[in-house]
Amino acid sequence: MAGVERMPSGIEGLDELLGGGFERNSTVLVMGGTGTGKTTMLLQFLYNGAVNRKEPGLFLSFEEPKDAINKHFEAYGWDFEKLEEENMFLTVSYKPHEVKKLVDEGGGLIFDSIKSIDAKRIAIDSLTSYSMLFESAYQAREAQISLFEMVRKWSITAMFSGEEIRAAPLRTSAGMEYIPDVIIALHHPRQGGVRIHALEVLKIRGSTHSQKLSPFEFVSGVGMKVYPGQGIFTELGKDEEEKEG
Repeated sequence: MAGVERMPSGIEGLDELLGGGFERNSTVLVMGGTGTGKTTMLLQFLYNGAVNRKEPGLFLSFEEPKDAINKHFEAYGWDFEKLEEENMFLTVSYKPHEVKKLVDEGGGLIFDSIKSIDAKRIAIDSLTSYSMLFESAYQAREAQISLFEMVRKWSITAMFSGEEIRAAPLRTSAGMEYIPDVIIALHHPRQGGVRIHALEVLKIRGSTHSQKLSPFEFVSGVGMKVYPGQGIFTELGKDEEEKEG
């Protein structure tokens, strides 16, 4: 789309599927089951943005403490401690109920953290934990909408993680298809007796994009690497039904 400023995702191979990257200041929802690589994708988005684009990033975690994040991602060569010393990265951890209170109050403390490093990117992990606070699907969806609307006011490119759409319980991220600007689904299908990782772009608001299912892998020293030129020969729906059964 003419006049749209694109932001590279930081995920090798993904921008080809996105049509050049994310639209700046858009909201991106990464859906997937446990172990599909959601948190890795979020942190790679932040790390490569800081290192390669000089765009500071904030990681808002509802699940993992700061020390665990630094330890788990050392294998990729991601030195978040160094970036934090350079004011290029910041981890903020809140319990989901604390975030609800912050959203109700306008998100001031989170916004203060963004301004403290002049962050251009934010990753929020995860919507599922946040949604489980609420007693009904309606309440959860209204709370998610409020969270997205708050983040949009900050003029920052935001990536959220959440449980996969087709298997999500009522109180998780089900019904979120219409709220984000971009939705990316991560899969872990069985192919030839083994499970592989696959990715598809389900939605980009107002833009054309590739709808093909592409394999990806986790590469030491790199992180996620997507192969848009390769195909996946499996029936995801059938495989996932067997897995759920």
